[in-house]
Amino acid sequence: MISYTKNQTIVQAGEPFVCFHIITEGSVAAVFDSTEIPKSFTLKKGDVIGIFDFGFKEYSFTYKALESTSVITYSLTDFSQMEKLLEENKELSHFLILSMVFSVSKVMNHYHSLYSQQEKIYQYLVTAASNYQKLCTMLNLPVKSLANKEQLLPFTPGREEPDFWLETFYQSLKTPIMEKNPIFSNPALIVGLLARSVDDMHKILYCSEDIAVYLRDVSRLLINETSLDLFDLYTDLLFRAKTAKKETSALEERIQKMISILTGQSFIDKNLATNRIQEYERELKRDHSYDIALEESLPQVEQKLAHSVETILDYADSMAVTRGEFLKYIDLYKKLPDKNSLDKTADTIRRQLTRLFNLIYTEVFQIALNDPTPPTIVKMFLHFGYVDLELAGLNNAAYMYSIAKNYQGDPSNGIYTLYEWITAIYQGKKQPSRNELSQDYSSYVHTLRAQGKIDAKGVQKMLDDTTGKVMYELESMFPSVNKVTQGHFTTFCPIFIQENVVKDLSSILVTPYKLRESLNKLLEVDFSAFYRSYLYADDKLGLRENVMLNIYPDFILMPNVGSNGICWQEIEGMQRSTPGRMMVSAFHAENLDRTVINMVGDFRWEMCRRIQGMRWNDITERSLTSEYYDYALFYNKNRELSQDAKEKIKLALGRAKNNYKNLFVIDYANWILFESRGSVKLNKVVRKIFSAYIPFRAEICNNLMTNNTFTECIQLYDLKKKQQLHRLRKLVQKFLAQGKSVPDVIENQIHLIDK
Repeated sequence: MISYTKNQTIVQAGEPFVCFHIITEGSVAAVFDSTEIPKSFTLKKGDVIGIFDFGFKEYSFTYKALESTSVITYSLTDFSQMEKLLEENKELSHFLILSMVFSVSKVMNHYHSLYSQQEKIYQYLVTAASNYQKLCTMLNLPVKSLANKEQLLPFTPGREEPDFWLETFYQSLKTPIMEKNPIFSNPALIVGLLARSVDDMHKILYCSEDIAVYLRDVSRLLINETSLDLFDLYTDLLFRAKTAKKETSALEERIQKMISILTGQSFIDKNLATNRIQEYERELKRDHSYDIALEESLPQVEQKLAHSVETILDYADSMAVTRGEFLKYIDLYKKLPDKNSLDKTADTIRRQLTRLFNLIYTEVFQIALNDPTPPTIVKMFLHFGYVDLELAGLNNAAYMYSIAKNYQGDPSNGIYTLYEWITAIYQGKKQPSRNELSQDYSSYVHTLRAQGKIDAKGVQKMLDDTTGKVMYELESMFPSVNKVTQGHFTTFCPIFIQENVVKDLSSILVTPYKLRESLNKLLEVDFSAFYRSYLYADDKLGLRENVMLNIYPDFILMPNVGSNGICWQEIEGMQRSTPGRMMVSAFHAENLDRTVINMVGDFRWEMCRRIQGMRWNDITERSLTSEYYDYALFYNKNRELSQDAKEKIKLALGRAKNNYKNLFVIDYANWILFESRGSVKLNKVVRKIFSAYIPFRAEICNNLMTNNTFTECIQLYDLKKKQQLHRLRKLVQKFLAQGKSVPDVIENQIHLIDK
């Protein structure tokens, strides 16, 4: 007999299955942690530790003592030995089959509970989203858009659901087993029932996992760390209604109901919910009336912005047809009760406005490039997509008006507003970006030559034409990237509207400081994110060495309120020594740190593909993409992965839409955010790949060395690093012994490796 103290781990998930234990005293938690929402079942005296794992090579559950616990242990390295074990230990049959039947019932109850929860939360979210619009109409206040509302879909099972008769079948077994019916003393029958029951149990667990993931994902529409959620829409509406001195009792009742859901559901992060509720309660106590100075200035701003669209059109000097058409659709857009509606009329208006906006935007830009002092309203248009006071809302418009004159990036450090970026292209400092077909400006020009549309002189003329390059950027990159970064793919319209503003503009304005801060946080973990290898040759020194350059990307701030960032291209043209290009909204409502991580993950994948060329996924040519692609493609045949790990990968691939790059970016984010802190989120195969190609800084590695999960990977990387440093330092000694100065690139290479 073996004894365990409270909270002591008896078996860890992933360990080889070598035995099972019968509990003689105490109780044990069986934890199935296959998602971010672990499931726990309590086993008591007479139950079997390992009952969930018969027939598996590894334990899929972790078993922890809930109190002082004693167990009797039976060795079982292979399930085929079970019948012999039962013949030798007749009393075991009763314990095993009874524990199994009750365990199946617990798992089935868990499944039913989750299924009921998903039905209730879906119905609640649909009703709450609909009621929000009704409340806005009732209070005569603008409707704001729910971010990612296209994800509000009913649960669809990802795999076969449990048979309807399973629960009745196992319930019917309880009485004859407890009465010790002789039929259950047959070892062969017990083994068969155990094998079938384990299959049934894991089928139910994996279906439960699908529901748990759905609950986690759909609950983010209710509350999430970015505040782009229903809770924010409701509380924001309340504060707007109070400011407008409206009756708010019905709205407050609905918010209180929402709070009870936030605090009563297991799939919602308790700390997040508590913090947001406390923030809401603090806001309730605060005076929301405007400052007197602001009240006095608002009428003045309102007067200046009253005819914004006419000011922009006058500046653009648009043709009468374009002008009249744009004004017509602006008027129709204003009259829409829901500007993000999916109906055909709204969709037609948005499409026409998008087409006309892009035409006018290009016209305005061409004039502004040669205008040292464009009007403030024009700058608001170029920087933020602002067009009309009523559409933007007075407070939003006033804020944009106050910052438009001085809004700027930091071009010397690679951060540009779109206005600064286009100006840099016009001045010949930057080349246009690729279009949606990954065709850069030079390739585009030579394609025209191949098609006979221009001659050799025309090629050179176009390559020297900075105005043509500006037009190429505005016509090929701008419309696509503006839509992607805004993130409202089904309801996209480039015009700034207050319905898309889900947070105070001042809190989501992206500045060079904020962007650098987010980037530096990432580089504190992934120091080699932007390293590029190139061959350094010095014939005088007889030196040919592959060394690294650290080339930071350019960031371009797009004129919209959005939630996405995108790595548009990893290099400029075909030159690997040029910076990549990353685009993000000027008003970015998502978590900027997380967006930067996702963009850099995307960049790492594409940069490796660029370097490896046609062999980017060839496992005989070892690289980050080839090893990860091989892992993702053949995970089902990987002997290093447990069945549970394979199920997790299958689930993750579904969330990544079966796109291996998307899966890589998800894993990269977990590597940066969690694994660097010792929190295990990845399986051992991915951890090994990332350790080799995306190493942590030395101080992080030192901290993780005490964690056995990371020790082997870190030691392998450390050995590789020491070998590189040893070779380079011997090279340094050789130069010094010959009385030669050490090339700066070698010193720099040592510094880069030794971080």
